[in-house]
Amino acid sequence: MQETRRQHTVSRFYLKGFADDREQISPIDLPGEPRITLSIRDATVIKDFYSVQLPGGELSDLFEKMFSEIEGPASKALEAVLSGKWPLALEEKENLGTWIAWQQLRGEEVRASQNQMGAEFIRLVVGVSGKEALRRHIEAAEGRDVDDEELDGEWQDLTKPGGPTIAANPIEHIRTVVELTPGLAAYLRDSHWTLHRFRRRALVTCDHPVSMDEADRGTWARCRPGSSGPLFRSPLTADGADNSTSSPFRPLHGRHRLHP
Repeated sequence: MQETRRQHTVSRFYLKGFADDREQISPIDLPGEPRITLSIRDATVIKDFYSVQLPGGELSDLFEKMFSEIEGPASKALEAVLSGKWPLALEEKENLGTWIAWQQLRGEEVRASQNQMGAEFIRLVVGVSGKEALRRHIEAAEGRDVDDEELDGEWQDLTKPGGPTIAANPIEHIRTVVELTPGLAAYLRDSHWTLHRFRRRALVTCDHPVSMDEADRGTWARCRPGSSGPLFRSPLTADGADNSTSSPFRPLHGRHRLHP
């Protein structure tokens, strides 16, 4: 069976809502230039981003295929929203909520933050342990002596600001996605959803289309027991549909707002 090497970090069915009639979009790298036009087949694609290496050395796209099973039901739920259905049925809400949770966790930002935390942890441990402990660790691991010049080079690399440059670990990222998606999906399923529709303004999206905002909940949120959950937002289509979720304790389920 042929493996999928070109893997989307943002679902194609979602990108379609921001594409033209030819299913093309115009990504912009901030601060704004240059602008190019891409097919949604090629946008947000990273080779082998979710591929893992098997014991025999070959790459497997098992997780890419597993993720695609989430996209099918979610795309149908999104189609229901865009056709005018609101609020969604519980199963549709659960399917779309699972995709939102998964999309929040699957992107480059999460993997990059894991790498950053790992590098900072190494920097902290090495810095606290000291040079001689680093020398002993290298000598024990490699079975050879380490001279002062080599030790200085290793020390500078491991303790520099931000820590050492470490290779991305897709397995750790995928483990995070698999472990956290069910809990976040359940939170979203039980949350109150608000659909915002814009009459005149078109929406844009990005390569991390789900945002989490803990600040924009109003004064009431600070004094209502149990209402401290984060607010998740995601634009659903360029034509003007935006979904936001709030704490499961917030009233008024299935609200619909129309913006001028």
